[in-house]
Amino acid sequence: MTFGAWTSTFAQSNTAYGHDALESDTTGTLNSAFGEFALNANTSGSENTASGVQALDFNTTGQDNSAFGFEALESNSSGTGNSAFGYAALYNNTAGDNTASGAWALYGSYSCCNVGDGYRLSKTS
Repeated sequence: MTFGAWTSTFAQSNTAYGHDALESDTTGTLNSAFGEFALNANTSGSENTASGVQALDFNTTGQDNSAFGFEALESNSSGTGNSAFGYAALYNNTAGDNTASGAWALYGSYSCCNVGDGYRLSKTS
């Protein structure tokens, strides 16, 4: 379990709290991960915030993402500038500049620039 300021050879100014949070980070900076497996696969992504079990779990290089909730933005690997609020919001997202609020909001895989607000909302452009 990681507590407090996360440090690695080149990564700086990261904070992790939770089992395997930010475990793979090597060069990413200014990340905050709170919860089991939050930002777990992140290697070089920077300026991400993940709060919740498996939030941004598979993010590796994505930057400027915010995920709040269990499995929020879980499948995002390189998408940038996304915001997800709620259980599994933007779960399968791989693109950038999407915003979802609500349980399962924009759960599927979408291209850029979608906004979804509501429980199980599939897509709004």
